[in-house]
Parts: sequence; C-alpha cells; structure tokens
Amino acid sequence: MFQIERVVGNSHLNADGRLALGSSIDFMQDCSIFHIHSLEALTRYFDASNIGIYLVFRQIDIVRIPVFGEQLKIKTWIYAVNNICGYRNTIISDEQNSPCINTYAIGVSVNLETERPVRLPEDIIKTIPLYEPFQMKYLPRKIVMPQEPRAIEKDIPIRKYHLDANRHVNNSKYVTIAEEYLPDGFEPARVRIEYKIPAKYRDIIKPYLYSTNENTFLVNLCNENRKSFVIVEFSKSVSGIEKGGRGAVFKAQKGLKDAVK
Repeated sequence: MFQIERVVGNSHLNADGRLALGSSIDFMQDCSIFHIHSLEALTRYFDASNIGIYLVFRQIDIVRIPVFGEQLKIKTWIYAVNNICGYRNTIISDEQNSPCINTYAIGVSVNLETERPVRLPEDIIKTIPLYEPFQMKYLPRKIVMPQEPRAIEKDIPIRKYHLDANRHVNNSKYVTIAEEYLPDGFEPARVRIEYKIPAKYRDIIKPYLYSTNENTFLVNLCNENRKSFVIVEFSKSVSGIEKGGRGAVFKAQKGLKDAVK
C-alpha cells in the first residue's frame, strides 16, 4: 500500500467551504501516480516502452466531505491486475482513520504515442503487489445512458488550463465541468465517471444533460460528432453508504464480479 498526507487548504475548497470534488480527485490522482512511480520494475518498463496508464473508470462514494484545515490521509493499492487493466482502491480518511471518500478505479496500459492499449508481459505483472479490495459496493464501469437528453448546454472550448502533463484534459476537470450543471441543492453521495476518449487543446465539449429520476443526474461531455469524451453520473441517494459523522463507514453489498464486466 502507498500513502500520502494532505491538509485541506483554502484553494481546495468549493463555494460552500468544503473540500471540492475536483480537489479530492486531484489528491487521489497524486497518490496513485506516486504509487506507480514507487514500483521500480513497472516504472522502468513503462519508461523504456513509452507506456502510460489511462484511467477508464472511477467510482467515488462520499461518506463525509472534509473541511478547511483537516489533516487527510490518502491511501491507495492495487487489488487486481491483468495484462491490460489494473484495478485499484484509493481512500481518503481523516485523522481518526475514518473513511471520508472511498473509490475504486480502472486503468488501462497504453502506448503514449499511438494511445492504443498494450499488453504487459507476465514477468512485469508479477512485480505488482496486490492487496484485498476495500469493502464497498462495486458498480459496473459502463454507465447506461437514456436515449434523449433533457437539455444541451453551450459549447466549452478546451483551454490550456484544462490540460495535464499528457496534454489531455485533466481527469478532475471533466468532473468540475459536469458539476456546473447539477440542479441547485443536488449533493451527490456517489459519482461514477466513465472516461471514453481524451479531450485535447482546442477541442470543443458539448454537454448533454440527462435526469433519469430525482436521485440521478447524468452529464455526457461529447465532441462535435456526439462521441463521448466522458460520462459523469451523480447519484444523490444510494445504497451501500452509511452517512453520518466521523465514524461513518462503507458497507459491502455486492461482489467484485459486476465491477469488471
């Protein structure tokens, strides 16, 4: 397992004074990337072969949103891997080690020049330490979209400040964009993010909005041909999460097999 620590600062907050969802994703991404770089054999192979990891899915379950000044522990580990995909948990906990935000994510190994998936050799896979998966409800990575959107918002041009070191839109930025369209008072307890194709500088994002019921709101961030860059599903009331104070915990309600279909 790998752990970093962060203090919630003013630049990490949203307008209501709590940790912004995008900031929490940035914390988790930093922890995951540092973890990968700590795996020396894997990192050497990636560097020599021009391989990187692209995120294809993340599920975020929110127990409690941290506030300014809190000392947070971000811990990550890989619980399953094959020659293309890796499956990891990343948990944000408070000083009492009570989970605040729990996630699982799926990443795919890709050639950084062609952006096509590549298979890792077995001898490299064997160097990756595996741990037990965290107890949470693992939902499928494919998000089912309604047929027609309820609204189509104005185009969003991709600027340089949206990009990360891969010259793609940073994973957290998609979620921040999608949050803009949530109805007033809609506070998600779970977020699922399906990453389809990376948006790049000067691409145009067209947001398509869907609402299947009062508890679920979807934002499909598409290109000009209506192909999805990213689909974000926000759920307000969900099973598998015990809401509460610092002692709130996640309950396992479903096996892992549905998560990897």
